[in-house]
Amino acid sequence: MINLAVATSDEKYLERLANRLHGNKDINLLINIITIKNLKSEVKRAIAFLKQMIKQRPDILLLDQDILRDAAALDLGRTLDYLDKLIATKIIVVGKHYNEEIVMVMIHGGVRGFFRTALGDEQLIKCIRVVAQGEFWLDAELITRVFEKVIKEFKKQRDLLKPLTHLNSAKLDILSPREMEVLALVNQSMTNEEIADKLFLTLQTVKTHMRNIFAKTKIRNRVEASLLYTRRTLMLH
Repeated sequence: MINLAVATSDEKYLERLANRLHGNKDINLLINIITIKNLKSEVKRAIAFLKQMIKQRPDILLLDQDILRDAAALDLGRTLDYLDKLIATKIIVVGKHYNEEIVMVMIHGGVRGFFRTALGDEQLIKCIRVVAQGEFWLDAELITRVFEKVIKEFKKQRDLLKPLTHLNSAKLDILSPREMEVLALVNQSMTNEEIADKLFLTLQTVKTHMRNIFAKTKIRNRVEASLLYTRRTLMLH
């Protein structure tokens, strides 16, 4: 059973969704539903809703794109903090249009699905099921635009990755055994959440380790971290 919570600014859309989900036995629409017309004037209700989500941990939270945008505009730091606390809940943002740059930022923030309302209720139900299974959801058109953006950004960064003389594997000697464990898992392309699960650590502890690794070694990103770890491994064998 997929427990679903919803935060939207469109009451009619919510009513239609509730009616549509009525016949789907694998999706349970929780009572935890909130409609917010003006976030600035209803911020207390929104915060109370998020705190309730953190306690109840629904499987999926459908979050209106307009609400997320307004929340980030009012207080980006607090918004990200609340999203970080919804570790057990997979977030699907529902909206009309998406900017690929914003999508990439929201993915980093933990969003797992991006649904366009024009695709219809049947596709939304499919989206909910896909995300509940641990996968990401982006429709074909959005995937194309995001990947085109990724390729452009990679080309921009490519020149920065060419001069690797600063990646001296001796820098790893100053890392603690636990930091080396974390770095080894980064080299396996694990996310911070996966590393936390693997090492039985909190997500915040893993983030602290990552900051320390970057600071001690002067590494600029996870790509360089992986390259440095691989270089050291090759030198030791």
